[in-house]
Amino acid sequence: MRGGILIIGSLLWRPERDAWRKSQLMLDQAVSVKVPIRYGRRSQGWGCCFTMTFATDGPSGHGVLVPCKHRIPDVGALLSEAEELWKAEDRHAESGSIAARTGWGCVGLLFRDQAASAHWLREWADVFHKKVASPIPPVDKEGLLSIPWPAVVVDNSAVGLDVVLAAATRADEPRAGADSIADAWIGQDQEHERYFFKNVQHGIRTPEDAAIWRRIQEKQPAWLREGAYAEAVCVLRGEQTSAV
Repeated sequence: MRGGILIIGSLLWRPERDAWRKSQLMLDQAVSVKVPIRYGRRSQGWGCCFTMTFATDGPSGHGVLVPCKHRIPDVGALLSEAEELWKAEDRHAESGSIAARTGWGCVGLLFRDQAASAHWLREWADVFHKKVASPIPPVDKEGLLSIPWPAVVVDNSAVGLDVVLAAATRADEPRAGADSIADAWIGQDQEHERYFFKNVQHGIRTPEDAAIWRRIQEKQPAWLREGAYAEAVCVLRGEQTSAV
Protein backbone atom coordinates (compact mmCIF):
# COMPACT_ATOMS: atom_id res chain seq x y z
CA MET A 1 0.00 0.00 0.00
CA ARG A 2 1.09 3.53 -0.77
CA GLY A 3 0.05 5.88 1.99
CA GLY A 4 -0.09 9.60 2.63
CA ILE A 5 -0.89 12.06 5.39
CA LEU A 6 -3.64 14.63 4.85
CA ILE A 7 -2.59 17.78 6.71
CA ILE A 8 -5.04 20.59 7.48
CA GLY A 9 -3.10 22.71 9.99
CA SER A 10 0.12 23.24 11.88
CA LEU A 11 1.45 19.71 11.33
CA LEU A 12 2.78 21.17 8.09
CA TRP A 13 4.72 24.12 9.48
CA ARG A 14 5.27 24.08 13.26
CA PRO A 15 9.01 23.62 14.03
CA GLU A 16 8.21 21.08 16.76
CA ARG A 17 6.91 18.69 14.09
CA ASP A 18 10.00 18.97 11.88
CA ALA A 19 11.58 15.69 13.02
CA TRP A 20 8.34 13.80 12.24
CA ARG A 21 8.02 15.44 8.83
CA LYS A 22 11.60 14.56 7.88
CA SER A 23 11.45 10.97 9.11
CA GLN A 24 7.99 10.02 7.83
CA LEU A 25 7.07 12.22 4.86
CA MET A 26 8.14 12.94 1.28
CA LEU A 27 7.70 16.68 1.50
CA ASP A 28 9.00 17.30 -2.02
CA GLN A 29 5.96 15.40 -3.35
CA ALA A 30 3.30 17.28 -1.35
CA VAL A 31 0.20 18.32 -3.32
CA SER A 32 -2.64 20.73 -2.62
CA VAL A 33 -5.96 18.90 -2.43
CA LYS A 34 -9.62 19.74 -2.02
CA VAL A 35 -10.89 18.87 1.42
CA PRO A 36 -13.84 20.02 3.59
CA ILE A 37 -12.27 22.05 6.43
CA ARG A 38 -13.01 25.07 8.60
CA TYR A 39 -11.74 26.88 11.69
CA GLY A 40 -13.98 24.97 14.04
CA ARG A 41 -12.32 24.40 17.41
CA ARG A 42 -11.20 26.76 20.15
CA SER A 43 -7.88 25.39 21.34
CA GLN A 44 -6.37 25.99 24.77
CA GLY A 45 -2.94 25.53 23.23
CA TRP A 46 -3.60 28.44 20.89
CA GLY A 47 -4.93 30.91 23.45
CA CYS A 48 -8.56 29.80 22.94
CA CYS A 49 -8.31 30.91 19.32
CA PHE A 50 -9.68 28.73 16.54
CA THR A 51 -7.85 25.82 14.95
CA MET A 52 -8.73 23.65 11.97
CA THR A 53 -11.27 20.86 11.92
CA PHE A 54 -12.92 18.88 9.17
CA ALA A 55 -16.26 20.26 8.00
CA THR A 56 -19.42 18.25 7.52
CA ASP A 57 -21.09 20.65 5.09
CA GLY A 58 -20.42 23.54 2.75
CA PRO A 59 -17.77 24.03 0.05
CA SER A 60 -14.32 22.49 0.28
CA GLY A 61 -11.14 24.25 1.22
CA HIS A 62 -7.55 23.23 0.50
CA GLY A 63 -5.39 20.89 2.52
CA VAL A 64 -1.98 19.39 1.77
CA LEU A 65 -1.46 15.69 1.11
CA VAL A 66 2.07 14.37 1.64
CA PRO A 67 3.11 10.82 0.67
CA CYS A 68 4.63 8.65 3.37
CA LYS A 69 8.30 7.73 2.94
CA HIS A 70 7.71 4.09 3.73
CA ARG A 71 5.41 1.66 1.95
CA ILE A 72 2.72 0.04 4.09
CA PRO A 73 2.80 -3.76 3.68
CA ASP A 74 0.34 -4.63 6.44
CA VAL A 75 -1.96 -3.23 9.12
CA GLY A 76 0.87 -3.27 11.62
CA ALA A 77 2.81 -0.79 9.48
CA LEU A 78 -0.36 1.24 8.99
CA LEU A 79 -0.81 1.42 12.75
CA SER A 80 2.80 2.56 13.14
CA GLU A 81 2.17 5.45 10.74
CA ALA A 82 -0.98 6.35 12.69
CA GLU A 83 0.92 6.29 15.99
CA GLU A 84 3.69 8.52 14.59
CA LEU A 85 1.08 10.92 13.23
CA TRP A 86 -0.72 11.14 16.57
CA LYS A 87 2.55 11.63 18.44
CA ALA A 88 3.22 14.62 16.16
CA GLU A 89 -0.33 15.95 16.64
CA ASP A 90 -0.47 15.58 20.42
CA ARG A 91 2.71 16.31 22.37
CA HIS A 92 1.13 14.70 25.44
CA ALA A 93 0.28 11.47 23.61
CA GLU A 94 0.94 8.19 25.36
CA SER A 95 3.15 5.70 23.56
CA GLY A 96 1.18 3.65 21.04
CA SER A 97 -1.89 5.88 21.10
CA ILE A 98 -3.87 7.10 18.09
CA ALA A 99 -6.33 9.28 20.01
CA ALA A 100 -6.55 11.70 22.92
CA ARG A 101 -7.71 10.18 26.20
CA THR A 102 -9.94 13.20 26.78
CA GLY A 103 -11.72 12.70 23.47
CA TRP A 104 -10.71 15.81 21.55
CA GLY A 105 -9.12 14.05 18.58
CA CYS A 106 -8.05 10.85 16.85
CA VAL A 107 -6.50 9.43 13.70
CA GLY A 108 -8.79 8.28 10.89
CA LEU A 109 -8.19 6.53 7.56
CA LEU A 110 -9.56 6.80 4.06
CA PHE A 111 -9.07 3.97 1.55
CA ARG A 112 -9.23 4.72 -2.16
CA ASP A 113 -10.83 1.36 -3.01
CA GLN A 114 -12.75 0.03 -0.03
CA ALA A 115 -13.89 -3.12 -1.83
CA ALA A 116 -10.32 -4.11 -2.66
CA SER A 117 -9.21 -3.21 0.87
CA ALA A 118 -11.86 -5.20 2.75
CA HIS A 119 -9.41 -7.19 4.88
CA TRP A 120 -7.49 -4.01 5.75
CA LEU A 121 -10.77 -2.39 6.78
CA ARG A 122 -11.64 -5.25 9.12
CA GLU A 123 -8.20 -5.35 10.74
CA TRP A 124 -8.02 -1.57 11.10
CA ALA A 125 -11.52 -1.42 12.63
CA ASP A 126 -10.46 -4.02 15.21
CA VAL A 127 -7.37 -1.98 16.14
CA PHE A 128 -9.38 1.24 16.23
CA HIS A 129 -12.00 -0.23 18.58
CA LYS A 130 -9.28 -1.31 20.99
CA LYS A 131 -7.37 1.98 20.98
CA VAL A 132 -10.05 4.68 20.69
CA ALA A 133 -12.78 5.27 23.26
CA SER A 134 -14.93 7.29 20.88
CA PRO A 135 -14.48 8.54 17.31
CA ILE A 136 -14.34 12.21 16.34
CA PRO A 137 -16.49 13.26 13.36
CA PRO A 138 -15.91 12.79 10.50
CA VAL A 139 -14.10 9.66 11.74
CA ASP A 140 -16.71 6.94 12.17
CA LYS A 141 -16.86 4.06 14.65
CA GLU A 142 -14.73 1.89 12.35
CA GLY A 143 -11.97 4.51 12.27
CA LEU A 144 -12.70 5.64 8.72
CA LEU A 145 -12.83 9.24 7.51
CA SER A 146 -16.24 10.08 6.08
CA ILE A 147 -14.97 12.56 3.49
CA PRO A 148 -14.53 12.31 -0.29
CA TRP A 149 -11.28 10.90 -1.67
CA PRO A 150 -8.96 13.92 -2.08
CA ALA A 151 -8.78 15.57 -5.50
CA VAL A 152 -5.75 17.57 -6.63
CA VAL A 153 -6.57 21.29 -6.74
CA VAL A 154 -4.84 22.10 -10.05
CA ASP A 155 -6.59 19.52 -12.23
CA ASN A 156 -9.23 17.80 -10.04
CA SER A 157 -7.53 14.42 -10.52
CA ALA A 158 -7.78 11.75 -7.83
CA VAL A 159 -4.73 11.43 -5.62
CA GLY A 160 -2.69 8.40 -6.66
CA LEU A 161 -2.34 6.73 -3.27
CA ASP A 162 -4.05 3.72 -1.70
CA VAL A 163 -4.71 5.00 1.82
CA VAL A 164 -4.75 8.39 3.50
CA LEU A 165 -4.33 9.08 7.22
CA ALA A 166 -5.41 12.27 8.97
CA ALA A 167 -5.70 13.65 12.48
CA ALA A 168 -9.25 14.80 13.20
CA THR A 169 -10.14 17.11 16.11
CA ARG A 170 -13.55 17.73 17.64
CA ALA A 171 -15.34 20.82 16.33
CA ASP A 172 -17.20 23.16 18.68
CA GLU A 173 -20.96 23.57 18.48
CA PRO A 174 -22.65 25.81 17.58
CA ARG A 175 -20.51 26.68 14.62
CA ALA A 176 -18.69 30.02 14.85
CA GLY A 177 -18.95 32.58 12.06
CA ALA A 178 -16.04 34.27 10.29
CA ASP A 179 -16.22 37.43 12.47
CA SER A 180 -16.06 35.41 15.70
CA ILE A 181 -13.13 33.43 14.37
CA ALA A 182 -11.27 36.60 13.38
CA ASP A 183 -12.15 38.38 16.64
CA ALA A 184 -10.50 35.62 18.67
CA TRP A 185 -7.19 36.39 16.94
CA ILE A 186 -7.78 40.14 17.01
CA GLY A 187 -8.44 40.14 20.75
CA GLN A 188 -5.09 38.65 21.83
CA ASP A 189 -1.45 39.72 21.64
CA GLN A 190 0.42 36.44 22.14
CA GLU A 191 1.09 35.74 18.43
CA HIS A 192 -1.61 33.08 18.15
CA GLU A 193 -2.78 34.78 14.95
CA ARG A 194 0.18 33.09 13.28
CA TYR A 195 -2.00 29.95 13.03
CA PHE A 196 -4.14 31.66 10.39
CA PHE A 197 -1.34 33.36 8.48
CA LYS A 198 0.97 30.34 8.48
CA ASN A 199 -1.85 28.22 7.10
CA VAL A 200 -2.43 30.74 4.30
CA GLN A 201 1.30 30.87 3.58
CA HIS A 202 1.45 27.08 3.25
CA GLY A 203 -1.68 26.72 1.13
CA ILE A 204 -4.07 25.46 3.81
CA ARG A 205 -7.24 27.41 3.07
CA THR A 206 -10.88 27.54 4.10
CA PRO A 207 -13.87 28.99 2.24
CA GLU A 208 -14.10 31.66 5.00
CA ASP A 209 -10.56 33.01 4.64
CA ALA A 210 -11.65 36.08 2.68
CA ALA A 211 -14.26 37.03 5.29
CA ILE A 212 -11.79 36.45 8.13
CA TRP A 213 -9.25 38.66 6.39
CA ARG A 214 -11.80 41.44 5.83
CA ARG A 215 -12.60 41.49 9.55
CA ILE A 216 -8.91 41.62 10.47
CA GLN A 217 -8.38 44.53 8.09
CA GLU A 218 -11.37 46.39 9.52
CA LYS A 219 -10.12 46.06 13.10
CA GLN A 220 -6.42 46.69 12.34
CA PRO A 221 -4.93 44.90 15.37
CA ALA A 222 -1.49 46.07 16.45
CA TRP A 223 0.20 42.90 15.25
CA LEU A 224 -1.08 43.55 11.73
CA ARG A 225 0.21 47.13 11.71
CA GLU A 226 3.63 45.81 12.68
CA GLY A 227 3.93 44.30 9.22
CA ALA A 228 4.20 40.65 10.19
CA TYR A 229 3.22 37.76 7.91
CA ALA A 230 4.13 39.60 4.71
CA GLU A 231 3.93 36.56 2.46
CA ALA A 232 0.46 35.53 3.61
CA VAL A 233 -0.81 39.11 3.61
CA CYS A 234 0.36 39.49 0.00
CA VAL A 235 -1.65 36.39 -0.95
CA LEU A 236 -4.77 37.62 0.84
CA ARG A 237 -4.57 41.10 -0.63
CA GLY A 238 -4.03 39.67 -4.10
CA GLU A 239 -7.14 37.52 -3.78
CA GLN A 240 -9.09 40.48 -2.47
CA THR A 241 -8.10 42.60 -5.45
CA SER A 242 -8.93 39.90 -7.99
CA ALA A 243 -12.36 39.39 -6.42
CA VAL A 244 -13.36 43.04 -6.91
